[in-house]
Amino acid sequence: MRTFFCLPLDHDVRSVLARAAAQLRRETRMAASWVDPENYHVTLRFLGETNPHAIADLEQLASRVAASCLPFTLRLHSIGAFPSLDRARVLWVGGETPEEFQTLASTLERGVVELGFPAEPKPAVAHVTVARLKGAPDPRLANLVTAMGSLSTRDCDPYSIALMESELTPKGARYAPLFSVPIPSQKAA
Repeated sequence: MRTFFCLPLDHDVRSVLARAAAQLRRETRMAASWVDPENYHVTLRFLGETNPHAIADLEQLASRVAASCLPFTLRLHSIGAFPSLDRARVLWVGGETPEEFQTLASTLERGVVELGFPAEPKPAVAHVTVARLKGAPDPRLANLVTAMGSLSTRDCDPYSIALMESELTPKGARYAPLFSVPIPSQKAA
Protein backbone atom coordinates (compact mmCIF):
# COMPACT_ATOMS: atom_id res chain seq x y z
CA MET A 1 0.00 0.00 0.00
CA ARG A 2 1.14 3.58 -0.76
CA THR A 3 0.98 5.94 2.22
CA PHE A 4 1.77 9.47 3.32
CA PHE A 5 1.57 11.59 6.47
CA CYS A 6 -0.44 14.81 6.25
CA LEU A 7 -2.25 17.57 8.09
CA PRO A 8 -5.96 17.35 7.23
CA LEU A 9 -7.79 20.63 6.53
CA ASP A 10 -11.19 21.64 7.80
CA HIS A 11 -14.16 22.17 5.50
CA ASP A 12 -14.02 26.00 5.50
CA VAL A 13 -10.38 26.09 4.36
CA ARG A 14 -11.00 23.44 1.70
CA SER A 15 -13.97 25.46 0.40
CA VAL A 16 -11.93 28.63 -0.14
CA LEU A 17 -9.18 26.66 -1.87
CA ALA A 18 -11.77 24.89 -4.05
CA ARG A 19 -13.19 28.22 -5.23
CA ALA A 20 -9.72 29.41 -6.24
CA ALA A 21 -9.01 26.13 -8.05
CA ALA A 22 -12.36 26.31 -9.84
CA GLN A 23 -11.54 29.83 -11.06
CA LEU A 24 -8.16 28.66 -12.37
CA ARG A 25 -9.83 25.72 -14.08
CA ARG A 26 -12.49 27.94 -15.70
CA GLU A 27 -10.12 30.63 -16.90
CA THR A 28 -7.26 28.48 -18.25
CA ARG A 29 -6.91 25.79 -20.87
CA MET A 30 -4.63 23.09 -19.47
CA ALA A 31 -4.62 19.33 -19.45
CA ALA A 32 -4.64 18.71 -15.72
CA SER A 33 -5.80 16.34 -13.05
CA TRP A 34 -7.66 18.56 -10.57
CA VAL A 35 -7.62 17.34 -6.98
CA ASP A 36 -11.03 16.73 -5.41
CA PRO A 37 -11.44 19.30 -2.59
CA GLU A 38 -12.23 16.47 -0.17
CA ASN A 39 -8.63 15.31 -0.76
CA TYR A 40 -6.98 18.67 0.03
CA HIS A 41 -4.32 18.32 2.74
CA VAL A 42 -0.84 19.53 3.64
CA THR A 43 1.64 16.71 3.07
CA LEU A 44 4.18 16.17 5.82
CA ARG A 45 5.97 13.13 4.36
CA PHE A 46 5.26 10.78 1.45
CA LEU A 47 6.26 7.26 2.45
CA GLY A 48 5.47 5.32 -0.72
CA GLU A 49 5.06 1.57 -0.55
CA THR A 50 4.45 0.64 3.08
CA ASN A 51 4.21 -2.78 4.65
CA PRO A 52 0.86 -3.04 6.49
CA HIS A 53 2.76 -4.48 9.48
CA ALA A 54 4.52 -1.09 9.88
CA ILE A 55 1.28 0.80 10.56
CA ALA A 56 1.39 0.27 14.35
CA ASP A 57 4.97 1.62 14.50
CA LEU A 58 3.99 4.59 12.33
CA GLU A 59 1.05 5.36 14.63
CA GLN A 60 3.31 5.28 17.70
CA LEU A 61 5.73 7.61 15.91
CA ALA A 62 2.94 10.01 14.92
CA SER A 63 1.63 10.04 18.51
CA ARG A 64 5.07 10.93 19.90
CA VAL A 65 5.64 13.61 17.27
CA ALA A 66 2.18 15.15 17.75
CA ALA A 67 2.56 15.21 21.54
CA SER A 68 5.84 17.14 21.23
CA CYS A 69 4.50 19.56 18.59
CA LEU A 70 4.02 23.18 19.53
CA PRO A 71 0.75 24.65 18.23
CA PHE A 72 1.10 26.65 15.02
CA THR A 73 -0.94 28.37 12.36
CA LEU A 74 -0.72 27.93 8.61
CA ARG A 75 -1.68 30.81 6.35
CA LEU A 76 -2.62 29.36 2.96
CA HIS A 77 -3.14 32.42 0.80
CA SER A 78 -0.83 32.27 -2.25
CA ILE A 79 -1.19 30.31 -5.48
CA GLY A 80 2.03 28.93 -6.87
CA ALA A 81 3.47 26.11 -8.91
CA PHE A 82 6.32 23.63 -8.88
CA PRO A 83 8.82 24.28 -10.38
CA SER A 84 7.42 27.72 -11.43
CA LEU A 85 4.25 29.23 -12.90
CA ASP A 86 5.85 29.39 -16.35
CA ARG A 87 6.85 25.72 -16.26
CA ALA A 88 4.12 24.44 -13.92
CA ARG A 89 3.76 20.72 -13.28
CA VAL A 90 1.91 21.09 -9.96
CA LEU A 91 -0.40 23.95 -8.91
CA TRP A 92 -0.61 24.61 -5.19
CA VAL A 93 -1.85 27.00 -2.53
CA GLY A 94 0.61 27.85 0.23
CA GLY A 95 2.04 30.68 2.22
CA GLU A 96 4.59 31.05 4.94
CA THR A 97 6.07 27.86 6.35
CA PRO A 98 6.25 28.46 10.11
CA GLU A 99 9.20 27.19 12.14
CA GLU A 100 6.88 24.90 14.11
CA PHE A 101 5.78 23.22 10.86
CA GLN A 102 9.42 22.66 9.88
CA THR A 103 10.17 21.23 13.34
CA LEU A 104 7.17 18.90 13.10
CA ALA A 105 8.15 17.74 9.60
CA SER A 106 11.83 17.24 10.45
CA THR A 107 11.00 15.33 13.67
CA LEU A 108 8.67 13.09 11.67
CA GLU A 109 11.38 12.69 9.01
CA ARG A 110 13.93 11.49 11.56
CA GLY A 111 11.40 9.01 12.92
CA VAL A 112 10.46 7.47 9.57
CA VAL A 113 14.15 7.13 8.65
CA GLU A 114 14.73 5.31 11.96
CA LEU A 115 11.89 2.96 10.95
CA GLY A 116 13.74 2.13 7.73
CA PHE A 117 12.21 4.47 5.16
CA PRO A 118 14.66 6.21 2.81
CA ALA A 119 15.57 9.79 3.74
CA GLU A 120 13.76 12.61 1.96
CA PRO A 121 16.40 14.96 0.50
CA LYS A 122 14.21 18.09 0.44
CA PRO A 123 12.59 19.79 3.44
CA ALA A 124 8.79 19.81 3.60
CA VAL A 125 7.03 22.89 2.23
CA ALA A 126 3.59 23.80 3.61
CA HIS A 127 1.30 23.69 0.59
CA VAL A 128 -1.90 22.12 -0.72
CA THR A 129 -1.79 20.57 -4.20
CA VAL A 130 -4.84 21.59 -6.24
CA ALA A 131 -3.83 20.24 -9.69
CA ARG A 132 -1.20 18.17 -11.49
CA LEU A 133 -0.59 19.30 -15.05
CA LYS A 134 -0.31 16.73 -17.81
CA GLY A 135 1.16 19.09 -20.37
CA ALA A 136 2.32 22.65 -20.80
CA PRO A 137 0.70 25.30 -18.58
CA ASP A 138 -1.61 27.88 -20.10
CA PRO A 139 0.58 30.87 -21.11
CA ARG A 140 -1.88 33.13 -19.23
CA LEU A 141 -1.45 31.24 -15.93
CA ALA A 142 1.11 33.58 -14.32
CA ASN A 143 -0.93 36.68 -15.20
CA LEU A 144 -4.13 35.09 -13.91
CA VAL A 145 -2.50 34.14 -10.60
CA THR A 146 -1.15 37.68 -10.25
CA ALA A 147 -4.62 39.12 -10.97
CA MET A 148 -6.23 36.78 -8.41
CA GLY A 149 -3.88 38.11 -5.72
CA SER A 150 -3.90 36.84 -2.17
CA LEU A 151 -6.69 34.41 -1.26
CA SER A 152 -8.88 35.34 1.68
CA THR A 153 -8.61 32.12 3.67
CA ARG A 154 -8.86 32.06 7.40
CA ASP A 155 -5.86 30.85 9.34
CA CYS A 156 -5.57 27.10 9.58
CA ASP A 157 -4.65 25.61 12.95
CA PRO A 158 -3.63 21.99 12.29
CA TYR A 159 -5.55 19.66 14.59
CA SER A 160 -4.15 16.22 13.70
CA ILE A 161 -1.53 14.20 11.88
CA ALA A 162 -3.06 11.54 9.65
CA LEU A 163 -1.56 8.59 7.83
CA MET A 164 -3.36 8.23 4.53
CA GLU A 165 -3.44 5.37 2.08
CA SER A 166 -3.24 6.53 -1.53
CA GLU A 167 -4.81 4.33 -4.18
CA LEU A 168 -4.09 5.35 -7.75
CA THR A 169 -7.06 4.98 -10.10
CA PRO A 170 -7.71 6.08 -13.70
CA LYS A 171 -9.81 8.94 -12.25
CA GLY A 172 -7.06 10.11 -9.91
CA ALA A 173 -5.83 9.20 -6.45
CA ARG A 174 -8.25 8.10 -3.75
CA TYR A 175 -7.23 8.69 -0.15
CA ALA A 176 -8.36 6.76 2.91
CA PRO A 177 -7.23 7.57 6.46
CA LEU A 178 -5.48 4.71 8.25
CA PHE A 179 -5.24 6.63 11.54
CA SER A 180 -5.19 10.16 12.92
CA VAL A 181 -3.58 11.52 16.10
CA PRO A 182 -4.42 14.91 17.64
CA ILE A 183 -2.04 17.86 17.76
CA PRO A 184 -2.22 20.13 20.82
CA SER A 185 -4.54 23.04 20.12
CA GLN A 186 -3.76 26.75 20.35
CA LYS A 187 -6.27 26.99 23.18
CA ALA A 188 -4.52 24.30 25.24
CA ALA A 189 -1.10 25.94 24.80
